[in-house]
Amino acid sequence: MPYLRLYARELPIEQKRVIAQKLIDITLRTFKLRANQKYQTSIQFITRQVSGVDGLRATIPRGADFTLEVIGHNLTEEKKKAFAEEAAAMLTPMAPVRLASRIARLLGIKAKSPQQIALQFNELSAAVSDPFVVDSQQLAA
Repeated sequence: MPYLRLYARELPIEQKRVIAQKLIDITLRTFKLRANQKYQTSIQFITRQVSGVDGLRATIPRGADFTLEVIGHNLTEEKKKAFAEEAAAMLTPMAPVRLASRIARLLGIKAKSPQQIALQFNELSAAVSDPFVVDSQQLAA
């Protein structure tokens, strides 16, 4: 059961749905999962604040348009590489156009400002089934 977190700017719900479906398809294909595992793949969208939240600064590398965190079992280097290539290719066109690029385009200058997609892979311990579940004992007051 892979878990994915996408740290990004505010995205419309329609775009989130498209991204989620494409990430699920990429996950099934590159991690060689069965079709019925589609419903066991979790994707969490975390909105990055423009002003910067200290808790997210460590997670989102400076200058990255998107940060995609992938947590799963048996993540081999081959699977990571295949996933990274497909996910980056899918997310790059969806990255926001930076102000400098907009200005350059208005002036007729072809500026190369590559979008940055940061990927982070974490192996999920066999003892943990869901990394996003909050311990209920911590919530009791």
